[in-house]
Amino acid sequence: MPARVRRGSAGRPHTVRTPVAVRASDSEEEEDFDAENLISSLINDNPEPIKRITDAANKVAELQLEQQKLNAELAALEGDVAEQQAAREKKAEQEAAELMADADVRAAQLLLQAAELDELDVRAAKMRQLDDLNKIESVKAGLISAVGGVLSSLPWLFATSQSSVLNLAADLAVAGATAFLFGVVYRYAVRGDATNSQLKGGVVGAFGLTRGLSLAEGLLRGGWGGEQVGTAAVGLGQSMLLFGFCAAALELGVRMNWVEIQAVDNR
Repeated sequence: MPARVRRGSAGRPHTVRTPVAVRASDSEEEEDFDAENLISSLINDNPEPIKRITDAANKVAELQLEQQKLNAELAALEGDVAEQQAAREKKAEQEAAELMADADVRAAQLLLQAAELDELDVRAAKMRQLDDLNKIESVKAGLISAVGGVLSSLPWLFATSQSSVLNLAADLAVAGATAFLFGVVYRYAVRGDATNSQLKGGVVGAFGLTRGLSLAEGLLRGGWGGEQVGTAAVGLGQSMLLFGFCAAALELGVRMNWVEIQAVDNR
């Protein structure tokens, strides 16, 4: 505390000193000491609250530890779930890719089958076209052969026929129909080997003998006299000439490009 000034009897001031205050540091130490003593006395007098506080702190620590474990387990579980989800997604992608691959293979097979069917249709159409062309060529061969056969038969029919014009026309019609049939058969017989002269001669001989022997049989039914035998021989020769002229007419038609003896698909 500060000193107070008093005046004396003589009027001169004199100083009255008062006791000096306790230092702040000493006061704080005494207060700390008193607080510690107070806390210690409280703990010693009633330790139950402190125990409860300690138990609560331990419990909080245990709960925090459990929370950490739980968080770790949740993190691991989330990782497992994520891995399982990724595995499922990968499996689904693989299955989708396999399905797409199977679909692509199936589509390719269907396209191949469609292409094969189209090719078969094209081949069938081409075969039908070639067949139609061959039929046309066969008809043309028959007509050319018929013309040649009728022209070659006219001298024989005029020389031997003593019947009416109607019978003569009927004989010409028969000769023409026979020659037409020969032309068709001749073309089908030699179209695979149009340069085989032996095959051509065999077809002519087969038709000539068949027709000639049929005529000779009819003529010889009346007897085997010299006249009947001679007429039968002439008829046989005339049949051979008939189909020979038919074959010659067909060869002329081939050279003139009127008809195609060889198969159309082999050209």
